[in-house]
Amino acid sequence: MINSVGNAGGAGLIAAVMKEATATQDVEFALLKKSQDMDKANGESALQLIASATAATSSGRIDIHV
Repeated sequence: MINSVGNAGGAGLIAAVMKEATATQDVEFALLKKSQDMDKANGESALQLIASATAATSSGRIDIHV
């Protein structure tokens, strides 16, 4: 009888630990995805800035000589 109670508790503990590990992994994945999305947006903004600077210099409006 003692063994059956111990085994049931052990299975429940393993299930709880696995559920917690899965939840932690889901949070980490969501944070990684958000970070990648932010990096992509920053890269696109940088490309737009470079393109607008290039267009401004080619039109002769900005003196690029130092």
